[in-house]
Amino acid sequence: MLTKNELLELLHKDVVPALGCTEPVCVALCAATASAELTDPIVRIEVEVSPGLYKNGMSAGIPNCEHVGLQYAAALGAFLKNPNKRMELFEDITPDVLNEVDELCNNDGVIVQINSEESGIFSKCTVWTAAEQATCIIKNAHTNIVFLQKNNETILDCRGGQRLKQDDILVEKLKAMTIAQMRNLVDTVSEDELLFLLDGVVMNETLAAYSKSNKIGVGLADSMRTGAGQKLLSNDIMSRIMVKVTSAAESRLDGCSMPTMSSSGAGTKGLVVILPVNEMADELQVSVLKRVRALALAHLVNRYINAQIGKLSPMCACVLASATAASVGMTYLLEGTNEELGYAVRNMTGTVTGMICDGGKVGCALKVASGSVAAFMSTMAAINEAPLRVSDGICAETPEDCIRNMARIGQEGMNRVDATILDIMREK
Repeated sequence: MLTKNELLELLHKDVVPALGCTEPVCVALCAATASAELTDPIVRIEVEVSPGLYKNGMSAGIPNCEHVGLQYAAALGAFLKNPNKRMELFEDITPDVLNEVDELCNNDGVIVQINSEESGIFSKCTVWTAAEQATCIIKNAHTNIVFLQKNNETILDCRGGQRLKQDDILVEKLKAMTIAQMRNLVDTVSEDELLFLLDGVVMNETLAAYSKSNKIGVGLADSMRTGAGQKLLSNDIMSRIMVKVTSAAESRLDGCSMPTMSSSGAGTKGLVVILPVNEMADELQVSVLKRVRALALAHLVNRYINAQIGKLSPMCACVLASATAASVGMTYLLEGTNEELGYAVRNMTGTVTGMICDGGKVGCALKVASGSVAAFMSTMAAINEAPLRVSDGICAETPEDCIRNMARIGQEGMNRVDATILDIMREK
């Protein structure tokens, strides 16, 4: 079980800014780390990624760049040579860098391949100049560099996993907790200790407003704010949540150059956790303390569910994990009991489990909007003591067992889904 200080340590590591879809950023960081070891002009880049990382990055927009996908992400990272920027390295893109990237990519200088023997998060980038080469490997987490080599000289090799040891310990302690224990622990944390979570509110609310004055994506957010959407949608809290989440996700995945506050390793997860909880807090006019504790609980539950279902699952973790976590956070704001927090999880389990992940793209905005509406409905049912029956499908008595059933569907029941999705995507 986590201590209060460990809870805060985990939140500080989990809730961090990100610019652009996380999988292209991961590949760009990998290429930037390798390229930073070289000084001569780049002539070739080879990239290997896991099937899940390929799927998630294939169609995702890149900030400050009109292109999508991992080929351009790798080239950008290699020419930027700024691994110190980590998840925000795309901030440094300039017209000169874009010209270099276009020239290399247009001349088939970047090769991206799937390594089917790897799973979860895996990226390997080798960058060549005329005389030298450097290789970097990122594994298990989007910024976890486990290997770096220049020519035949190994600079770093911790592929045994020791580099993630402390993070693993924290996550294992979290996985041993119940939702009720998380709630009870959050209630011991002071306002001052959690105020940093409001940075994510400002960041993600700003991103949600971006599409009001900028044309983005295919116009999903606009369709809800104008025309028939404006006439038919009211200004109630559920509609506001739906529009904000749609707008923010569409902007981010279209390559908007504004940062996102992430949660559990992904920016879209951060949007889905933060925006509904904050909107409910605004609606109820709760205290700052109540708001930040609700956000903290939602971030923890998001991490907990993601740890159970695994990284880059065949299922949409932004809906399964993050929207479920938001439902718990909203139920907490409505003074839900520990039992009612569990009802929210059970309701989400019986509603959204099985939604596939077919990669990061603007269409994810519709998925997370659907998940956020389901989260609101699950919350309303929970606080009115109207949970789905334990006998319903994969629902279970406790929220922890519900989440384990979610994970089992993804890990056992859908183990061929990723391969089929990739086949379809690559046939286009």
